[in-house]
Amino acid sequence: MPPPAKSLILCVHAHQPVGNFDHVLSDAFERAYRPFFETLERHPGVRMACHFSGSLLDWLEREQPAFLGLLRRLEGAGRIEILGGAYYEPVFGAVPERDLSGQIQMMRARLKELLGVSAEGAWLTERVWDPELAGALEKAGIAYTVLDDLHFKKARVGRPSGYYRQRTLSGGGVDLFAARQELRYLLPFRRPEEALAFIRATKASPGEAFVFADDCEKFGLWPGTHDWVYRQGWLERFFSLLEADKGITLHTFGTFRRAFGPRREVSVPHGSYSEMMQWSGGRFYNFFDRYAESRYMRDRMWQVSSAIEGLVWNNGAAADLGRARLALYRSQCNCGYWHGVFGGLYLHHLRSAVFTNLIEADALVAHRQGRSDGGFERIALGDSGERWRLQEKEIVAYFDPSYGAALEELDHLPTRANLTCALQRRRETYHAMLAKKGPAALGGSIHALLGVKEPGLEKSLQYDRWRRLSFLDHFFEAPVGPEEFAGGTFREAGDFVDARYAPPQQPGGSGTLSFARRGSVVLRGKRCPVELEKTVVPAGPGALAVRYRLRNPGSEPLRFVFGVEWNFSMGVPDSVPGARDVREHVFRDAWRGVNVTLSGSETFSLMAAPVETVSGSEAGLERTYQGLGVLAQSVLEIGPGGEAARTFTLTLR
Repeated sequence: MPPPAKSLILCVHAHQPVGNFDHVLSDAFERAYRPFFETLERHPGVRMACHFSGSLLDWLEREQPAFLGLLRRLEGAGRIEILGGAYYEPVFGAVPERDLSGQIQMMRARLKELLGVSAEGAWLTERVWDPELAGALEKAGIAYTVLDDLHFKKARVGRPSGYYRQRTLSGGGVDLFAARQELRYLLPFRRPEEALAFIRATKASPGEAFVFADDCEKFGLWPGTHDWVYRQGWLERFFSLLEADKGITLHTFGTFRRAFGPRREVSVPHGSYSEMMQWSGGRFYNFFDRYAESRYMRDRMWQVSSAIEGLVWNNGAAADLGRARLALYRSQCNCGYWHGVFGGLYLHHLRSAVFTNLIEADALVAHRQGRSDGGFERIALGDSGERWRLQEKEIVAYFDPSYGAALEELDHLPTRANLTCALQRRRETYHAMLAKKGPAALGGSIHALLGVKEPGLEKSLQYDRWRRLSFLDHFFEAPVGPEEFAGGTFREAGDFVDARYAPPQQPGGSGTLSFARRGSVVLRGKRCPVELEKTVVPAGPGALAVRYRLRNPGSEPLRFVFGVEWNFSMGVPDSVPGARDVREHVFRDAWRGVNVTLSGSETFSLMAAPVETVSGSEAGLERTYQGLGVLAQSVLEIGPGGEAARTFTLTLR
């Protein structure tokens, strides 16, 4: 009598980030999504589960409605089970529970509308699991999700297979399927026969299942895979072998749950797939500690969420509430908040999309709150700390008193753009791979796929000592040259750039906001005291000014170079300035059509340099343009007890 057939569950997850370029989605569709599911349709003996993120569903509905018809046919024939999830792919534990529930309900409604299905299960974004999610998923009506075998090994499950039950405080629970890492590395990187041989050679009882759950993009979009999977016939061969193999029964998650019960109860701690644990240093939320930019975006998102929930949206404001929540949900898409071997946080257009949606949601909140133009307000941003916000008709500015009283965010309301969406250049572990030359090669792990997209990248490795904010206050003994500024190799003489400034308890009666610091400057080896006051002044519907007052409280005269730095999120200008005796300069943003005018009360020397990082993409390590760094310099001489003053004005049109 032959042994009972072994159970295999296949699941692919397809996602494209909010804010991704249309040509990128088109390429992913043609190279991975369309050929994968067209191949599946040709093999009626194969059934599987799949998940499409809401941002991708939106694009498919708009650009490829016939593909949704293909999915409806497959689902109607019992060939695919479609998973739900949180619509715009937030990391579940990184967003407020009310927003997670709202996104899950939104996905449920959209799947019913587009595909006529009622999803029982949910795809867990980046498979980042937290124990408290069990209760949240149960309340949202989710019956099961998929984790990796690593999760269960951390829960002391010796040989994870099939699914397990995590109990909740209500006495119910959520079922957790265990995906096998071996299958993730075999499919599609090794011959199809090897995956089937692994299943045959591995012992399994009838209540166990071999689960493969991974990105659909690896079947055609990852380096080298399109030729291998489709032109060389890997997927056709794999599906044909599955149809012919009598020792393997293909299930979906739903059919398996109806046939078998959970193996036992578990309590799974925080975790994700093994690569994510390496990238994050063992805990996904470490990204928010490591990258201040990511932490700030998260805390702004939570602040906007709280503001939306704290308002009364009556008097016909239901439409505005819906728009605000939709923009908030879009801002929660995970991809711009972290990175592994692919760009993620390092991709400017993904960070920019987060802010565009936060600005949209916050603009609706501001209208509902009746914020006055020219008004200052102190706001709390969670772990990021306190910020001061200036609201104008066309701009909103956020200043951080704990970091040089710098301008951290400058929102241009007409275009919904953050024009200071910058990123500090940091040393990353994969930069050591630049010794490896040539294109990526096909392999079992994403680490093996990462190659070098262009030669000479090691020359582009430059690192910043400070965050890429604006109105950063520098002191130099001698003027900084263009190469020093571009490479961040200049010598800083002061201790003001990233230092804490004394915040005002409340805005001044004149409608201004002043920050102050008593610090020092090292000149010719001697430390000299300097007092600096910077005052933010509303300067019109789309403008703000910062007045500087520098005082020498010492007994000796001071002579130094005072520099103010800005970092603008804009396309590369036609010409990069490098001139003396400048009174005003207009930077024309080719990305959004916004002109940024920088003017001063006195003439100054001006220089600018493109800011580029080296990070990963599906095609390998590459340079990524982040924006434009700008530095204004002035030579100041201040006698004992004397003062000097400068004012810089930013105007957006």
